Amino acid sequence: MDIRCMKSFVRYGLGTGIISGLWGLVTFKVIGWLNNVAFHGSLPAANVRSIGGLFSIVILVLGIAWAIQEVRRRNGGRLTYGQAVKTGVLVACIVAVIVGLFTLLYCAGINPGYTDFMVADAERTLRAAGKTPDQIAPKLEVVRKQFSVGAQVGQALIGQVVVGSIASLILGVFMRTKR
Repeated sequence: MDIRCMKSFVRYGLGTGIISGLWGLVTFKVIGWLNNVAFHGSLPAANVRSIGGLFSIVILVLGIAWAIQEVRRRNGGRLTYGQAVKTGVLVACIVAVIVGLFTLLYCAGINPGYTDFMVADAERTLRAAGKTPDQIAPKLEVVRKQFSVGAQVGQALIGQVVVGSIASLILGVFMRTKR
């Protein structure tokens, strides 16, 4: 892969990472607001967060596809499966770091009460489902660990790399040029 192609994956990785990171910052507020307005707060916050996460997968896959397409264009219309996968995985790694930083910024700086909010919301949901305090307590410990700052950053890093790698393997099949 020549230097021009390397610049492509860096550029697309940075762009996709920033877009995905910004999406992550605003999604919780926007979808949370929509939940309050349209559903009167009936959706658990974890579900709202998951909806935002699904769209971030779309952002990641589009960023990878555009980067692979750019590498093919810069290679005169030729692209091997290996080049496609390598480009996609490198983009995913850059996106993972950026999204991890945005996640850290949000959970530790912008909304340091994030973990407590998620635990309180889970408790509200469990109580509404008729669970007893003895049933609720262990579940809340799991929620506290799952939504801790470290776990959220780790999930962002690992999730972006894993999903991006899988997307790269699939996109590579369709975007490579035939011999």
